[in-house]
Amino acid sequence: MIGAFIFATAQTWAAYGKFPPPVAPFVNHNLPLARVHLPMVFPLIGSCSYNDDYNTQRSGFHHTAIDIRARKMTPIVAPISGVVGFKVHTFWIYGSDGWKVLGTHLNDDTPGTNDGKDNFDFMFAPNLRFGDHVQSGQLIGYVGDSGDATGPHLHFELFSPKGIRNPYPSLKAAMKTAWPVRIIRNLEAAPESGQERYEVCKRNWVHLTGSFYGMLTAKQYDNGRVITTKSPSFVTFKFPQDLVDQIDVDSWPTDRPASIYFRREGDQTVVTKIVQPDN
Repeated sequence: MIGAFIFATAQTWAAYGKFPPPVAPFVNHNLPLARVHLPMVFPLIGSCSYNDDYNTQRSGFHHTAIDIRARKMTPIVAPISGVVGFKVHTFWIYGSDGWKVLGTHLNDDTPGTNDGKDNFDFMFAPNLRFGDHVQSGQLIGYVGDSGDATGPHLHFELFSPKGIRNPYPSLKAAMKTAWPVRIIRNLEAAPESGQERYEVCKRNWVHLTGSFYGMLTAKQYDNGRVITTKSPSFVTFKFPQDLVDQIDVDSWPTDRPASIYFRREGDQTVVTKIVQPDN
């Protein structure tokens, strides 16, 4: 599992394979000033502010990005479709047309704190894997103040096939969205009448008791409607023994969701069907 390898080992260049992070020039002179417009989805959902601070003079270098200021845990979505890569605090996307984007200073704190614990459940979407193809508008992660950030913001860089470019015109024209794009496997496998379907990435599992704990990525109702999450959401289920005997929860990856079908009986949930995650 490439993504787990990236996080579990030292972040060496070789570990990124064909999709290393694009590198902005560290120079104390003007950056390329050509005005370009790349169609994209605005990378943040919700209230934010920014100005054209690309190429502004900083301490010994020129700023290579637009800083989009927002509250911590503001959802970040993929501005373009393409192959995603990521490391601690940072993501990047390779578009099929040669354009790339990079964002950094993702959240490194437990929500409501400033503990800097680098819990990836509060930094990135739970179903993200290094090398995945993501759709524009898909949830990527959350705004933070990690690294040398002086306040919560997304440092957003844009690269043409020829190098760094000013993201400001593209951001000004970008399509804004109120919710991440709906991503769910087997959309037609909707729950039966009176039931719901949760897509959940495993976080903890106790085989003896059937207790399952995970992160919700999407839910589907019996009318087919799908809602994707835009903030970290944890759920628990009690798996019945007859279903446990048919699956192997111990082997489930943590970055691919299982489909859990259930009905509500008062304040209880009764699991009726489990579809194991893709590998």
